[in-house]
Amino acid sequence: MLRPAARRAKRPPVACPAPWLALALVAAFVAGCARVVPSSPAPPPVATDRTAPSATGSTAGPALLLLAAAGDGAAASLVLIRLSGDSVTLPLPAPSVAAVAPGVAGGLVAVLRDGRAFVAPGGVGGLEAGSGWLPVALSGPGRMPSGALVWSATSSPNGRQVAAIARPADAESPGALVVIQADQGRREILPLADDSEGVPPAWVDAAHVVIVQRDHLDRLFLALVEVATGQVTDRLALRALDIAASADAGTLAIVTDGRIAVGPTAPVLELRRIPGTGPVLPRGDMVRGGIALDEDGGVLAVAVEAGDPGSSRIAVYVRDGATWRAGARITPPVSASGGWLTWLR
Repeated sequence: MLRPAARRAKRPPVACPAPWLALALVAAFVAGCARVVPSSPAPPPVATDRTAPSATGSTAGPALLLLAAAGDGAAASLVLIRLSGDSVTLPLPAPSVAAVAPGVAGGLVAVLRDGRAFVAPGGVGGLEAGSGWLPVALSGPGRMPSGALVWSATSSPNGRQVAAIARPADAESPGALVVIQADQGRREILPLADDSEGVPPAWVDAAHVVIVQRDHLDRLFLALVEVATGQVTDRLALRALDIAASADAGTLAIVTDGRIAVGPTAPVLELRRIPGTGPVLPRGDMVRGGIALDEDGGVLAVAVEAGDPGSSRIAVYVRDGATWRAGARITPPVSASGGWLTWLR
């Protein structure tokens, strides 16, 4: 079972997985934002083929970012993981990174616990080449609630916005939705009613995210939030411990009691039902960290522990028609327990 976010202070904020130049590339990434300074020349493009992984993880395929912490109070670690099992540790702009999300033009956005942001315009290739992270000066309405920290974040379908959940470390409220548009140097902090879990928001279209919250009776539900205003436009009485959307927003994965359900986004929102399909986890596997769907929802990554306590693994599942088959099963170089996962785009 997944530990409730209010009791998951050990989970690293990542979000800030995931990542996871020439002047022209920086201009494309931070269009019009003179507050970001370019660094070194752009690296060669990173391959993004979507060959489905085999059960042994031996074939090429998409790559994952794992943002994890080594233990209580430890600095975050960012690791690029390929489905072959190869991994590369990548630099972070600060020890307090809470999430790393894909940006535009192959770049990355990192969000710190205090709501600051950095960009890596060259993405993974740039970080491997040593170009590093660039700070973004952010301004906009709203203030972080007292004692609140950013816990997780995800990028919009077009990669131009990042939505983050902020709340205190020892409570589920007061919370806020933090919306960052790095290319405009803009950040809006929108207060949230009800208690917010620390799991990442799931973008269900270009204007809305779904977040996991609790009501006054401590019952879990899904809140549909308009990112422009922070207004909750719908409340779905669905018990979700974690939720993730594909990059195109067309598919949702929901961790509920004892299983992971995966299905199209529209029926979940319209019919208010958790999908009836999803991968079958081996006996003894427990979801202990994040989940992530790839671009079109055909590949799912799950941070699990084999046993309680047990060794950390990243289990990958591939959609095969109406069913899901086991793909790669990867032992990460750092603990995946409590780690956020993000597919590169």
